[in-house]
Amino acid sequence: MTNRFTLKVRLLALLLLTAACAAAQTTPAEIAENPERAAGIYHSYEYLPGPAAPVPAGYTPFYISHYSRHGSRYHASASTYTEPLEILRKAAGEGILTPKGREVLAKAESLAAGAEGRYGDLSPRGVAEHRAIAGRMYAAYPAVFSTRKGRVCRIESRSTQVPRCMLSMAAFNERLKELNPAIRITRDASVRDFGYMAYGPSMSASSAAALKVADSLFGARMNPGRVMKSLFTDPAGIGDPVKLMRQLYILTSVIQDADHLGIEPFYDIFTDRDLYDLWACENVRRYLQMGPSARFGDPIVADAKSLLRNIVETAREVVEGRSDLAASLRFGHDVFVIPLVALLGVEGASARVESLDDVASAWSVEKVSPMAANVQFVFFRNAKTGDVRVRVLLNERDARLPVAGGPYYPWKDLEQYCESLYE
Repeated sequence: MTNRFTLKVRLLALLLLTAACAAAQTTPAEIAENPERAAGIYHSYEYLPGPAAPVPAGYTPFYISHYSRHGSRYHASASTYTEPLEILRKAAGEGILTPKGREVLAKAESLAAGAEGRYGDLSPRGVAEHRAIAGRMYAAYPAVFSTRKGRVCRIESRSTQVPRCMLSMAAFNERLKELNPAIRITRDASVRDFGYMAYGPSMSASSAAALKVADSLFGARMNPGRVMKSLFTDPAGIGDPVKLMRQLYILTSVIQDADHLGIEPFYDIFTDRDLYDLWACENVRRYLQMGPSARFGDPIVADAKSLLRNIVETAREVVEGRSDLAASLRFGHDVFVIPLVALLGVEGASARVESLDDVASAWSVEKVSPMAANVQFVFFRNAKTGDVRVRVLLNERDARLPVAGGPYYPWKDLEQYCESLYE
């Protein structure tokens, strides 16, 4: 990459920095408006259309490259359900639950029963999320999926070997086939692809240290006294009240992801301030664990280089006519969505802050990687000139990159920029 190109990228990055923080910030008002947003990484997919961006005249979409997190799921660990439930059961046996405590216990019992034997599984809402995203993709770019006049539409779908990812892939593919049965789709879920689909050694190496730093915030910022008094007539013997407060917050957060169970969430045990503070602490937790933090983020973000390389090299074959693919669909996990968009420098997803107090104003996990989070590279070609442009979307909204020419980036510039990130 030339020095001139490097300077251009850096200048654009600086110009976008202030706007990026504003775009990323989750405000108390947003959470008060919709408490489900406080769930952070457990927030189910919330489709929020972005501003219109008309396709430049003369350009037609011909290829889509995509990476998605699995859809909404049950909590992955039985202990997430059983640990707070055991405390509530014990309190019930001792006769120290308030009426609100008994209400929360009943809901926790229903949640645990609905999740038993299904830990980490894709929920019906997760299936619906991927079907809906596939339907909108098909409607937005019909030329990519067309089989008119004998055109062959060939799609390669890949997922990790985790069942929720394979079922997300199946839901997405099924919807495309319903819309056009002539589409040809091959599916694969192989350990061979694990290196660029999900494997993040740096996150694994630093996770314990990162979570230790993040979890100290809950003790420093949370005041669980009011919540405990609302649930227990005698909260003195319940153990660690801060831990229980967080466990109950995590437990009610997953209700939206398993909404087929018909259980009402119990966000009402928290004040608006409680809920925002819980979100902020959990947001820091995920930022340090898998985001672009100043302390832990560099190697974690670098783990996404293999995925970006695969996206670019596969696309290059299509652009140069060496592949007839219409779409490359990949289904994996948040642990690669978050580093990928940070590596790309996406506005609102790549802020690198020093102080934990600044995280909430610069990065919001439910905006970067809710359930079914997705990154789409949509390729357009001008039939007369042969010029190729690329629209990059995060969760179906234009992703602003430190590259000139957006939202329809010149492919050669975007290709050069991406190569500079992983070479």
